[in-house]
Amino acid sequence: MKRGRERRGQFVIIAVMLTAIMIVSIGSLMHNAITYYKHEPWEEYSTVIGDIEINSRKIVELSLASYTNSIAQNTILYSNVNTWQNDLKDIYPSSGIVLKSENSSHKLENNVRSGLATTSIAKATFTLDIQSIGLKGYIFNVVTSLTVTINVTPINSTANEILAVVKSETGMPVTDLNEENFRIENATNVSVSPIYDRTNVLEYKIVYDGPTSAIVEVWDQRGIRVVCSQL
Repeated sequence: MKRGRERRGQFVIIAVMLTAIMIVSIGSLMHNAITYYKHEPWEEYSTVIGDIEINSRKIVELSLASYTNSIAQNTILYSNVNTWQNDLKDIYPSSGIVLKSENSSHKLENNVRSGLATTSIAKATFTLDIQSIGLKGYIFNVVTSLTVTINVTPINSTANEILAVVKSETGMPVTDLNEENFRIENATNVSVSPIYDRTNVLEYKIVYDGPTSAIVEVWDQRGIRVVCSQL
């Protein structure tokens, strides 16, 4: 009986020791996890990502504006992105920000005919892959574009009317344009007013004196330029 009680006592001691070891191990793991997440600057990472996205979008917009206004070559986006990558090393010297850009390109499509309408588009795309500690694997795409579709309806022998639909990369009409954003080659007395068609799509009605076959230039507020001709 005495030996049996001694064995049971040994089992109890061993069980208590194993439980203590498990508690210490779990406590150590939890401490390491809490310490990791406590010191990992997630809020700072979020702020950095937001800044990089905003500024990358601005770079793409400025590059496309420069390219479509014929003051830059078609390598302007690639050149500006490379400069931006180098600048980030100076802006965030302690964050180890490394960018890898992919699929950067410009595209201009002028005077694509569809029925009575003609469409021109200026577009730039840019894929950014952030490769640095804490942000590695974060990828986002930037697409910037301006699309102009025009339809000409004769009014009389001295005046002409153009209905223009102007859309951004979101597919939504651009709503903040006026006479300063439009130019018609060899035209005078140009007036521009926003109207809605029968499907409730915003159009710009352009009334002018000049040639019936119009060449229309449109700039949005970002400076991106599109040229569209009635064929």
